Amino acid sequence: MDQIKITCPNCKKLFSANEELKKILRDKEQKYLKELKVKEKLLEEKFKLNFKLKEKRI
Repeated sequence: MDQIKITCPNCKKLFSANEELKKILRDKEQKYLKELKVKEKLLEEKFKLNFKLKEKRI
C-alpha cells in the first residue's frame, strides 16, 4: 500500500499519514473502550438494584 506523506506547514517536517491515522484510531478505540466499561458497570449496578427491589417485593 502506498504511503501518503504530509508536510507540516509550520515546521516543514514530513509525516506519514498512515502512522498518524493509526494513532488517532488507537486513541479513539481507547476512549470507546473506557466508555464501554463505564456503561457496562452502570448496567451491572442497575441490574443489581432491580434484583434487590424484586427480592424485597416478594
